[in-house]
Amino acid sequence: MTNNGIKITQRKCIDCGREYEAHEAQILGMKNPIIFGGGRCADCARKKMQEEEEKEAKLRELELRNKREQWRKSCGIPIRFMTRRFETFKPNRSKSLNNAYKDCLDYAQKFPLRGYRGYRSLVLYSQGVWGVGKSHLVSSIAHGILDKWQGETDYCLVRYTSEPNLFMRIRSTFNRRPQEEYHETESDVYRELTTIPLLIVDDMGKEEVSDPRFVQRVLFTIINGRYDNMLPIIITANLNTDTLERHLGGDRGNSATFDRLAEMTSNNFREIIATSYRDFRNRDDLPNK
Repeated sequence: MTNNGIKITQRKCIDCGREYEAHEAQILGMKNPIIFGGGRCADCARKKMQEEEEKEAKLRELELRNKREQWRKSCGIPIRFMTRRFETFKPNRSKSLNNAYKDCLDYAQKFPLRGYRGYRSLVLYSQGVWGVGKSHLVSSIAHGILDKWQGETDYCLVRYTSEPNLFMRIRSTFNRRPQEEYHETESDVYRELTTIPLLIVDDMGKEEVSDPRFVQRVLFTIINGRYDNMLPIIITANLNTDTLERHLGGDRGNSATFDRLAEMTSNNFREIIATSYRDFRNRDDLPNK
């Protein structure tokens, strides 16, 4: 018996069967003593602990993987781009496309899972040309950020939308039915899109709109909100910088939105000059868009 009431006895290990010195403590009112180490010798106890740690690590990784997939399906990435990654992208169709690929890969790799305020924004544009791979690239950024998430936050880091879907969502807030218990408001939409760590807006300026003032009000509210909150935005467009500026503000005399966007991107608007992948004459069966 030791000084602290611990008794040392010879026991057989419940795993390997070898005899070892077991430390026991008899607690008043308990029939059987407490055996430290669970009845295992030191080697088996270490092995058991390692197995438990590995089991917990696998369960943790499964939980993280399930959460990533849940967010991947709910953050707005189109179904067509669920399997599109940087690894499936073909960059070497033009120098500018290759540069855009490298920039987007670097963007995803360096995106901070904490401390993302102040991280740079990004604009990809291809003037008057569709199908060069912009949507594939920005989807790859979203996937890349989700793939490296290891539980740093309890909320999704990315929201992906197209400009047409954004306007449709805003307009749907105007038609609340009296019998509805809850109906998303315009303020709800702005609150989400100005606070999510990374917002991706695809296909900006793709469709002509009948009310440009509505377009400019919506885009100013979102871009200005993210500017004030020091949160990044990624935009793809088939416009050049002049037409994008007019789309955002109407004319050069009203450039508040474009000016904020320029500052957020450090004036780094990435132009892509390449042929459309969707044109069958340019295809070699790689899934760019």
